[in-house]
Amino acid sequence: FEAASGKQIPAQISSRRDGDIAECYADPAKARQQLDWRATKTIAQACEDAWRWQSDNPTGYSIK
Repeated sequence: FEAASGKQIPAQISSRRDGDIAECYADPAKARQQLDWRATKTIAQACEDAWRWQSDNPTGYSIK
């Protein structure tokens, strides 16, 4: 997100908080196998898209 936003993001390494999961992994193999789905964007492209959307919609989705 630093690269996507062009801003330095302060970070602090600390212990887990109550309720935080210890580890999280994602493997798209099951989606490929069952849904014939493949990612079309890199992580960098996904971060750029997410940053662009949030910048254009700072309050999230608006209900009209």
